[in-house]
Amino acid sequence: MKDPLELANRKRIFETIRQNPGVHFRDLQRRTNMPIGVLSYHLDYLVERGLLTVDKQESFTRYFPGGQIGRDKQQMLAALRQEIPRGIILFLLMNPGATHGKVLESFTISGGTLSYHIKKLVSRGLIRVEKAGRESRMTVTDPDKVSDLLIVYRRSFLDKLVDEFVATYIGAGRPSALRTEGRTDGLSTSALDNTGSSQGQQKRQGPDHHS
Repeated sequence: MKDPLELANRKRIFETIRQNPGVHFRDLQRRTNMPIGVLSYHLDYLVERGLLTVDKQESFTRYFPGGQIGRDKQQMLAALRQEIPRGIILFLLMNPGATHGKVLESFTISGGTLSYHIKKLVSRGLIRVEKAGRESRMTVTDPDKVSDLLIVYRRSFLDKLVDEFVATYIGAGRPSALRTEGRTDGLSTSALDNTGSSQGQQKRQGPDHHS
């Protein structure tokens, strides 16, 4: 049977998605520098043969390596691939139980835009909101699993805030993602040895309802 990854372009697409799970079409096109028509053809081919899976949310189609990442992690990665949701999650990982106002202080977006993203994260089960008197406090639903994904795929985010979170998390002695024989989800944890280029900012800007 013919190897579906025999063609160089097809293999490059697959490897780019494997290293950047949850990448959306436009970003994938930028990363591979392939013509849109060529990229679409090869993506359809790989999806039809089960080497890739597709997650369609709103106006974005995101791609994952087939059979390698569970649905719960796909939901997490889809959110982490978007700048503002990623910023909210990072802030809550470092400040569990923060209020809406406290989170808003770290962003240069409106309260309405923040509420929009929080509602989406809550609806997807990524964060939870609990009443504490007159205030509502937010926490990440599964902080260990989200942290592990940030560690393993850190370099793919190109975000200074992710790098800083990983350094803090590892420094605190909680590198749970490093305990699976040195590999997690197909990527070597040697990715931690080098700091990726930084596009992150100290405050997230908006509006940015999509990645």
